[in-house]
Amino acid sequence: MSLFKARDWWSTILGEKEEFDQGCLCVADVDNSGSGQDKIIVGSYMGYLRIFNPHPVKPGDGLQPEDLLLEVQLREPILQVEVGKFVSGTEGLHLAVLHCRKLCVYAVSGTLGNVEHGNQYQIKLMYEHNLQRTACNMTYGPFGGVKGRDLICIQSMDGMLMLFEQESYAFGRFLPGFLLPGPLTYSSRTDSFITVSSCRQVESYKYQVLAFATDADERQETEQQKLSSGKKLAVDWVLNIGEQALDICVVSFNQAVSSVFVLGERNFFCLKDNGQIRFMKKLDYSPSCFIPYCSVKEGTINTLIGNHSKMLNVYQDVTLKWATQLPHIPVSVKVANLQGLKGVIVTLSDNGHLQCSYLGTDPSLFQAPQVDSREINYEEFDAEMKELQKIIKEATKTQGILLPFLYHELDSTSQRFLFCNCV
Repeated sequence: MSLFKARDWWSTILGEKEEFDQGCLCVADVDNSGSGQDKIIVGSYMGYLRIFNPHPVKPGDGLQPEDLLLEVQLREPILQVEVGKFVSGTEGLHLAVLHCRKLCVYAVSGTLGNVEHGNQYQIKLMYEHNLQRTACNMTYGPFGGVKGRDLICIQSMDGMLMLFEQESYAFGRFLPGFLLPGPLTYSSRTDSFITVSSCRQVESYKYQVLAFATDADERQETEQQKLSSGKKLAVDWVLNIGEQALDICVVSFNQAVSSVFVLGERNFFCLKDNGQIRFMKKLDYSPSCFIPYCSVKEGTINTLIGNHSKMLNVYQDVTLKWATQLPHIPVSVKVANLQGLKGVIVTLSDNGHLQCSYLGTDPSLFQAPQVDSREINYEEFDAEMKELQKIIKEATKTQGILLPFLYHELDSTSQRFLFCNCV
């Protein structure tokens, strides 16, 4: 049993020949059960939406029928799934599903079952937005400091940020100098959107600047827009990291300052709110995904980083604390609270291998078998000893006869060899 393998708590394979990516995994109490137990929400590029509530009888068990709460096909590829307060008039959690040309918000609820199969879950469409541009990714948060609700910002493939105030469309703004979309996140502390541009630099845009900038309904500015009172979209701060970014995340824990984490192709960055580097870590492998989470040591932040060598590394700031082997290459990783077990690591591969695992060691269950005990027969031992002594004596006599002959043969051979060398 290897010490450095991730302990399989629960795992399953999703569908057949389905594809998954970074935004296809989310963990949250999406059905508002109030128990504090997270559910696993997975969307695929084939349009399947699945919600799991794993509870294995023993660690390592596979999927049980009651573990799958819901499976529905939405007929369009699912780019990203998020859970937040997306419906006005309530602070309950709802599920936002991003498609290529559509944003849908669902309510997930369960009906108490009267049979052994358990509760019956269903989703109800609360509202949807048809997008005029092809979407890439999205982020959410209390934009502008609103209380008790979350707004959604979608980044299109051509560099437009489309902001939605729940059921209504707010405005859209084009990012300056845009070429290719990058990862996008929102910082509630500074009320700003942070992304990584194709120029390989981290850029931060204030929400207030976006709100008062020139309207971006058209890509080209007209003379009327130039003369209008709108302002040009200006960046708040810029940091050149010199490489493409795979993901970006903003964390703010009670014992740690608010930080911006950026996972590059070869480096891992931690930035302050103003864009200054707190620390960075050079990686000697190719990373695939990451997630920061709360550390037990005050003033530090732990980070899980998966790579293409099927490894999952645990860092405390820049110090490697643990490394574990996974059975697949993770494209997304989350930390969940499942069945009262806190800190469960949920990983998803691009071909649908979903696994819940934990770090640590398992006690060895191997016990040495007992040796068969038997009574000692001293008469047999004496007879065997006399027989062995007799064989030893005969061998000693034979050795005394053969050794002089052997030495004579060696001397003759060595002399003949020396004579040949002299000639």
